[in-house]
Amino acid sequence: MSEIFKQPLKIGLTGGIGAGKTTVSKIFKSLGIPVFNSDDHSKNLLVKNKGTIKEIIKEFGEAIMEDESINFPKLSQIIFTDKKKLKSINKILHPKVALL
Repeated sequence: MSEIFKQPLKIGLTGGIGAGKTTVSKIFKSLGIPVFNSDDHSKNLLVKNKGTIKEIIKEFGEAIMEDESINFPKLSQIIFTDKKKLKSINKILHPKVALL
Protein backbone atom coordinates (compact mmCIF):
# COMPACT_ATOMS: atom_id res chain seq x y z
CA MET A 1 0.00 0.00 0.00
CA SER A 2 1.27 3.46 -0.87
CA GLU A 3 2.48 5.73 1.96
CA ILE A 4 -0.01 8.40 0.89
CA PHE A 5 -2.96 6.22 1.93
CA LYS A 6 -1.61 5.48 5.42
CA GLN A 7 -2.27 9.02 6.63
CA PRO A 8 -5.74 10.52 7.00
CA LEU A 9 -6.73 12.83 4.18
CA LYS A 10 -6.91 16.48 5.23
CA ILE A 11 -9.33 18.71 3.37
CA GLY A 12 -9.43 22.49 3.73
CA LEU A 13 -12.78 24.19 3.22
CA THR A 14 -12.50 27.77 2.06
CA GLY A 15 -14.86 30.27 0.56
CA GLY A 16 -16.76 33.43 1.21
CA ILE A 17 -19.84 33.96 3.31
CA GLY A 18 -22.65 31.68 2.12
CA ALA A 19 -20.35 29.38 0.14
CA GLY A 20 -21.47 26.29 2.07
CA LYS A 21 -18.52 25.64 4.38
CA THR A 22 -20.77 25.06 7.40
CA THR A 23 -23.07 22.76 5.44
CA VAL A 24 -20.16 20.63 4.20
CA SER A 25 -18.69 20.54 7.72
CA LYS A 26 -22.02 19.29 9.09
CA ILE A 27 -22.13 16.58 6.44
CA PHE A 28 -18.60 15.48 7.33
CA LYS A 29 -19.49 15.40 11.04
CA SER A 30 -22.63 13.34 10.33
CA LEU A 31 -20.41 10.82 8.54
CA GLY A 32 -18.11 10.61 11.56
CA ILE A 33 -15.33 12.61 9.94
CA PRO A 34 -13.47 14.85 12.41
CA VAL A 35 -13.81 18.56 11.62
CA PHE A 36 -11.43 21.30 12.79
CA ASN A 37 -13.07 24.72 12.61
CA SER A 38 -10.38 27.39 12.69
CA ASP A 39 -12.94 30.15 13.36
CA ASP A 40 -14.06 28.39 16.55
CA HIS A 41 -10.48 27.96 17.72
CA SER A 42 -9.60 31.59 16.94
CA LYS A 43 -12.56 32.82 18.95
CA ASN A 44 -11.60 30.51 21.81
CA LEU A 45 -8.13 32.11 21.86
CA LEU A 46 -9.75 35.54 22.03
CA VAL A 47 -11.98 34.50 24.92
CA LYS A 48 -9.78 32.26 27.07
CA ASN A 49 -6.10 32.74 26.21
CA LYS A 50 -4.74 35.56 28.38
CA GLY A 51 -1.56 35.91 26.32
CA THR A 52 -3.52 36.31 23.10
CA ILE A 53 -5.90 38.77 24.74
CA LYS A 54 -2.93 40.87 25.90
CA GLU A 55 -1.51 40.90 22.36
CA ILE A 56 -4.86 42.00 20.95
CA ILE A 57 -5.19 44.79 23.53
CA LYS A 58 -1.64 45.94 22.76
CA GLU A 59 -2.45 46.06 19.04
CA PHE A 60 -6.00 47.47 19.15
CA GLY A 61 -6.14 49.33 22.48
CA GLU A 62 -8.26 49.10 25.61
CA ALA A 63 -11.25 50.51 23.71
CA ILE A 64 -12.05 47.02 22.39
CA MET A 65 -12.56 45.73 25.94
CA GLU A 66 -15.87 45.61 27.79
CA ASP A 67 -16.34 44.04 31.24
CA GLU A 68 -12.86 42.47 31.06
CA SER A 69 -13.67 40.72 27.75
CA ILE A 70 -13.05 41.57 24.13
CA ASN A 71 -16.06 43.29 22.61
CA PHE A 72 -16.36 41.35 19.36
CA PRO A 73 -18.63 43.82 17.54
CA LYS A 74 -16.11 46.61 18.24
CA LEU A 75 -13.17 44.46 17.15
CA SER A 76 -15.04 43.35 14.02
CA GLN A 77 -15.82 46.95 13.12
CA ILE A 78 -12.11 47.76 13.31
CA ILE A 79 -10.70 44.78 11.42
CA PHE A 80 -13.31 44.63 8.68
CA THR A 81 -12.97 48.32 7.79
CA ASP A 82 -9.16 48.52 7.86
CA LYS A 83 -7.11 46.02 5.83
CA LYS A 84 -3.97 46.76 7.84
CA LYS A 85 -5.77 45.95 11.09
CA LEU A 86 -7.14 42.73 9.56
CA LYS A 87 -3.58 41.75 8.65
CA SER A 88 -2.50 42.59 12.19
CA ILE A 89 -5.04 40.30 13.85
CA ASN A 90 -4.30 37.54 11.35
CA LYS A 91 -0.59 37.85 12.16
CA ILE A 92 -1.43 37.31 15.83
CA LEU A 93 -4.01 34.52 15.45
CA HIS A 94 -2.95 32.43 12.45
CA PRO A 95 0.30 31.08 13.92
CA LYS A 96 -1.51 30.11 17.14
CA VAL A 97 -4.34 28.32 15.31
CA ALA A 98 -1.83 26.57 13.02
CA LEU A 99 -0.26 24.98 16.10
CA LEU A 100 -3.54 23.39 17.20
